[in-house]
Amino acid sequence: MKKALAILLVLVLATGLLTACGDKKKDPSGEGRTSVVLAEPSEWWGLDTTLLDGASFTQGLVGDSLVVLDEKGDMQPCIASAVTMSEDGKTVILTIPEGMYYASGEQVEPEDVVASLTRFKAVSPFSTNLEPLVDMEIKGRDVYLYLSDFTSDIGVSLSGTFVTVQDKDVLDKSTDDELLWGAQPYGQFYLDSFVPGSHVVLKRNPGYKTHNPLVTNKGPAALETVTVRFITEEFSMANALNVDDIQVIFSISADGLSQVTRKDIEVKQLVANPNIDYIEFNLKNDILSDKRVREALAIAIDRQALVDINKGLVIPAWSIITDKVISHSEEFAAYYKDTYSLNIERAKELLADAGWADSDGNGYLDKDGKELKLKIVGNDEATENNTVQSLQIQYKAIGVNLEIEMFANYYHYDVIFEGNYDIGLAHFGWPEPILLMNMITCDPENLVTADREDEFFGLIAEASHIVDNEERAVVLAKAERILSDHMITVPLYTGMNTFVFAGGVTGIDIRGTGAIFFNDMK
Repeated sequence: MKKALAILLVLVLATGLLTACGDKKKDPSGEGRTSVVLAEPSEWWGLDTTLLDGASFTQGLVGDSLVVLDEKGDMQPCIASAVTMSEDGKTVILTIPEGMYYASGEQVEPEDVVASLTRFKAVSPFSTNLEPLVDMEIKGRDVYLYLSDFTSDIGVSLSGTFVTVQDKDVLDKSTDDELLWGAQPYGQFYLDSFVPGSHVVLKRNPGYKTHNPLVTNKGPAALETVTVRFITEEFSMANALNVDDIQVIFSISADGLSQVTRKDIEVKQLVANPNIDYIEFNLKNDILSDKRVREALAIAIDRQALVDINKGLVIPAWSIITDKVISHSEEFAAYYKDTYSLNIERAKELLADAGWADSDGNGYLDKDGKELKLKIVGNDEATENNTVQSLQIQYKAIGVNLEIEMFANYYHYDVIFEGNYDIGLAHFGWPEPILLMNMITCDPENLVTADREDEFFGLIAEASHIVDNEERAVVLAKAERILSDHMITVPLYTGMNTFVFAGGVTGIDIRGTGAIFFNDMK
């Protein structure tokens, strides 16, 4: 279920508060600082992300990826100094040069890469991501990865936070329990200390080197120490920033931000990871089985009103595969916007054609003695509550009585899966389109009811084996047309996160693709 992909774990903050280190009090501008304190609302579940099914914003501090993805989704160097792929996409060659060292002082070797990927396939909750990887071979300093078939998510997997590189000698003699917090993946920093529920203290790896073309600093970090505090309560987080106990907040709501009184702050509101909020119609519902009704509901949506009610923290979306996702189709998004954007009069015409009218003058349409009443289900969270309340008002304008039922802890996905809904408000975040499109219909019967299941999943399967991103986008756009023209799903918006920087902290590069680079942090 999609709720299993949610990576935010809410834990109680320990009572002991950690203040930032000495010299920041003497130099509030941040010039010459040697340490910084970051805060985020989720606690690290472990240091060895290979064992985890969730990770936090800041865990990239301690573990580099083998490659990074550029804006087109193509693999570029990171730990590997060079990355090449055969024409058929079935062979990936990673060059692991000399001169990169773990914090232990041991050099990173090609054998470490093979051992780390082998272990990932054996123990990771996401081991199926590398299922096509059937063999590996070392030739000098090059690691050859042999795939049974090219799959479009191979780059996402090799660039992800879960595929870390660790010393083969350490892996050979350590248990998974020992590695959960005792791992030392190759990265800019290493773990110095950990206080459960409170914080981690990280120290600079002096032997660090990267080949990432997207960052300026390719050597050891400018900072000697980084502390990451876990603060689940937003008032506490805002207060800690106000008194300079922390200098950076990773994700805070508009209400939480209103508690920040400190003046020397920079607020950035941006997409941290590709995501889409959308609605899914129940095609088996008597009312919604009529495509004219579904289309009327789709074109009655005012996305600017959704932006306004969510205080500008969402971006209107016109496709499920949004612009930060690999193989996004601008052509399809333009088609959807031209065809299905806000048109109240046309929505009313469609409902009238479907036989709905306000026979008793109460403001809601009816037919054969039955009111046009529908129930929307969603997750009981601030943005989604704002959204359904706005949709309720918007749908009343075309005579539809929208009832709201919200569930805690993403239980509404179970409700949708079981078919006990009319309209489902759903959320999905992922930078690669194949997994996204495979899981986008929460109700498994909707594509069956539309008689398009085989065609839809056939297109996705075809796209997954296309090496060229632009060619893949064309095929995926055909799958999007099935969702849009049969009115199965309706994209609404992409959600943004709010980041707060104080005390002159700079250089944290939030790419919007799910990647965050700390190399240039000062």
